[in-house]
Amino acid sequence: MMTALSLEDVAEAPELLVLASLDATLMAMRVAVIAAFPELLRERGKEREPPLLAAARRLTDRAWLLEHAMRRYREELDYARPRHSIDDLPF
Repeated sequence: MMTALSLEDVAEAPELLVLASLDATLMAMRVAVIAAFPELLRERGKEREPPLLAAARRLTDRAWLLEHAMRRYREELDYARPRHSIDDLPF
């Protein structure tokens, strides 16, 4: 999960606001789905899962993939940002 955004962060990369919102939304969705289907915390067995449980598992799996992609985007964004030199300080 991301730390609090500064005004400078938002000015440089406004999409971070949406990513922060998605962080909270995905966490809430995961908690709600796992509360509804605690069996998701166990490894999948060899038997076929009921359709609703299978859909819940797919949803949490896709959420994890989206979180991974968001984390990677933030890393690349951070890497692409110009680094401030100590010489840039106003004092």
